[in-house]
Amino acid sequence: MSVLPLSVFIRVRPCQSVVVRKKAAGLTPKIRFVIAMNVILFETVTGHLHPVLERIESNSPTWEGKTGYWNRIKQKLHAGYQKLAERLHHEELFCANLRHANHLQVVHRSADTPEAVEKKLRQFLRLGYSKHARWFWVDAVLAFFGMFLMFLPGPNIFFFYPAIRSFGHHQARKGARNGLGISDIAFRPDPLVDLVQANLHDLNSIAGAMKELENRYKVDDLEAALGQLGEK
Repeated sequence: MSVLPLSVFIRVRPCQSVVVRKKAAGLTPKIRFVIAMNVILFETVTGHLHPVLERIESNSPTWEGKTGYWNRIKQKLHAGYQKLAERLHHEELFCANLRHANHLQVVHRSADTPEAVEKKLRQFLRLGYSKHARWFWVDAVLAFFGMFLMFLPGPNIFFFYPAIRSFGHHQARKGARNGLGISDIAFRPDPLVDLVQANLHDLNSIAGAMKELENRYKVDDLEAALGQLGEK
């Protein structure tokens, strides 16, 4: 008679790790990490989806002790991507950060049904995946030709900039694909989303509601994330 492994489900915050040891009847537990993230769905005045993800802790790779030419190249690419991150499009950063999640809580307007919300979110991710897959290859080809200038003195922007952008599109493509594969999704209507959505032209008048949303769903600087929605 075969014995199924004992499964242990652990809910952790994004980008954190937990180690669990458990013994039960001589069985080795099978550990599954549940990395849950909150997503708040807003829309622009033209009806385009504008999802806001909860804050993500930095998990930059450690380069200490790693030497060699190609490791230095990788380090420069990661450093360049971090510097560009603040200037990247909101949609690209959202998709890229989704690569960490395997459970989502989607917060939406009270009038929207879970079925309609899920359809909109998946359409958003499919479009994102297609876009970033295409630009990943475009920038990768440009970086390839830029490699032939790498050995010239001085910084080689003809290689590094398209290589950094290709890396960014790879992250976003990976995140969009991961998001499309997530089946563990909870939907939660929240009247505060209705209030914010109705006051996109005057966010200062609902500062209290904005702060409550930030605290409730662990979102950073919601005003900055929504600042231009009233104009779109």
